[in-house]
Amino acid sequence: MRSCRLAAISPRKDDEMGFEGRSNMSPRKENDVAELDKIISETEREKSAEIDADTGRADADVQHLAPDDPVEKPADVRQTGTDVLALAGDETSTLPRENAELPALPDGFVAGSRGILRSPDAYQVKDGDLIWLCSPIQVLGLIRDVSGCGWGRLIEVIDPDGRKHRRVFAESELAGSPGKLRRQLADLGLRIASGNDASKALAKLLNSWWPEMRYTSTKGLGWTDDKCGAFVLGDGRVLGADDVILQNDAAAAMASEVRSSGALEDWKARVGALCEGNSILIGAVSLAFAGPLLQLLEVDGGGLHLRGASSRGKSTAQKVAVSVWGRPSLLRSWRATANGLEATAASCNATMLALDELGEVAPNDLNEAVYMLANGTAKMRANSAGGAKSSPGWRTMILSSGEISVAAKLADGGKSAKAGQNVRLLDICADARRFGAFDDLHAAQSPAEFADRLTAAAAECHGTAGPAFVEELLRDREQAIVFSTRAMTAFNDGARDRLDIPADGQVERGLKRLALIAAAGELATHFGLTGWPEGAAHEAALDLLHSWIEGSDHAAQSEVRKSVERTVRFLKGHADTHFAWYKPEDKARYKPEDEASEALDIAGWRDRDTFLFRAEAWKEAHDGHDATEAARHLKDAGYLIAGDGNNIRRKAPRLIPGRPRVYTVRASILEAADTDGCAERHTDGESQADLR
Repeated sequence: MRSCRLAAISPRKDDEMGFEGRSNMSPRKENDVAELDKIISETEREKSAEIDADTGRADADVQHLAPDDPVEKPADVRQTGTDVLALAGDETSTLPRENAELPALPDGFVAGSRGILRSPDAYQVKDGDLIWLCSPIQVLGLIRDVSGCGWGRLIEVIDPDGRKHRRVFAESELAGSPGKLRRQLADLGLRIASGNDASKALAKLLNSWWPEMRYTSTKGLGWTDDKCGAFVLGDGRVLGADDVILQNDAAAAMASEVRSSGALEDWKARVGALCEGNSILIGAVSLAFAGPLLQLLEVDGGGLHLRGASSRGKSTAQKVAVSVWGRPSLLRSWRATANGLEATAASCNATMLALDELGEVAPNDLNEAVYMLANGTAKMRANSAGGAKSSPGWRTMILSSGEISVAAKLADGGKSAKAGQNVRLLDICADARRFGAFDDLHAAQSPAEFADRLTAAAAECHGTAGPAFVEELLRDREQAIVFSTRAMTAFNDGARDRLDIPADGQVERGLKRLALIAAAGELATHFGLTGWPEGAAHEAALDLLHSWIEGSDHAAQSEVRKSVERTVRFLKGHADTHFAWYKPEDKARYKPEDEASEALDIAGWRDRDTFLFRAEAWKEAHDGHDATEAARHLKDAGYLIAGDGNNIRRKAPRLIPGRPRVYTVRASILEAADTDGCAERHTDGESQADLR
């Protein structure tokens, strides 16, 4: 188990730290704090040669290690997520609380106001022979992962500035070299008496210290379990649980980026409120709130791709969105390799991943990345033993931007976008609003000034709305689920009432994705977090849905589908009664007693592979629509075999008297009724022999 870098926390009095002089020794040997301090002072004045006996030095002065005057402690040092932040001066986050009742020190050790003292042999303590060991330190509890493995101990020390640091030390580290353990603790600011004896005594102290408190370690961010009972933020804070600790070096590296700045009310006034009247901004921020809902509602990740010319507001919208969770530097680049994106996506689990400049990614990397990011699974890799190596998973919302679409970028590499890719990242035109990506400049003199205001506000006020949203979810998860489900249903109904929604499976999936975004925005507004009125997220998502449908080829695909469906309905009602078998062998084998006669009013003819529509029957099948256009739709779908030249109809086979021109439709069209989306295009030959 790796040690987790944890953080300095709020200082308390020494007796709250547990340095009240309790031990397992006899009452006679259990000195009070004042007596221990006296012993320390006497030890310092005598400059005890025992401390440095193993090094041959007798001139050690422990006064600099255990000063008479206690270190002045900061009046207000808040808790943070990692010790590296503490060293940098971070004062923002919260860590688990330790037990109020701390265990007694192991035999041979006594705690005082200036730290830990030990007996020379670390077993027996006699009056007057105590030796100062180190500044205040304590083992807060034991820690293990959810499977009961990876044991370690949560240790807290106080540095020379009075700041407190917590770090998890694996049992293997505690059982290792005392010198190495000493160096690790010294890096945290622990002051330790010199000499090997002191190092060994310190190792013995920590290895013998068995508190009752238990913590659970986690490597992942976001929800800690399927029940969504606690949520881990990137800076190490755990919302909803006091006994969970993040142990993730990669997350620790990005902790400064998710550090909050400013108050929530500042973010609402300076960022959220300026989104009002701007569909793309509201949609982007609502997407940011949707991350924690993915697991609650059991839906997959995905998101939006903002497409448009440079300097039109796309990146500004992304910075506004990431301000829900942290600093503008959370906006990443598509230029990262697919492998790099895996780690980045895992660090954004249950929140959002913002990626800028789609044009900079290689088409081959993009082809895999879109599926990988939305599906939440990394590439399968082998471990050193040849088996499958465990890979991080994630479920996140994605906000991408670029001057070209995903489909256009794939085309640059000779690839075509699959339907699944198009609905995982909905392509939204982001430069055709009233002012580029904006609709309302809120009294700004220009789009550039408005973008600058938003960028500055997001840089100064960030990282508060997202955690507040999670805290509200934790207050009543069930009610949040009910609210979100109803909001998604309302969006679905509203979209069908107000927009021309094509009957297309891919459009349905896109609608559901925007319904989730709308629900997240409305829920955040219900919690009082956005700064815009109720209904604004709903309207913005409807606007984006309309933009997506209009900007894609779904409308054309829908017309093709409708033509196919009309043809199928006609055949299902008339294939057996109004289409005559025209080949002798087919007549003998397939002709039922009530088969259509050779009367002139028949719809057409058939064989095993095709239906031959007479012109009149074709018009009847597509009554109220352009029959010729319907034929072209079927040709595009691969279901109609056209004639020579520009003729959409072809001459009937010689076995049919007069050989009229007919609409030749493949019999496989009857399978289209059971498929989702337009039928796959047929590429087999037209079998001229069958149509002679």
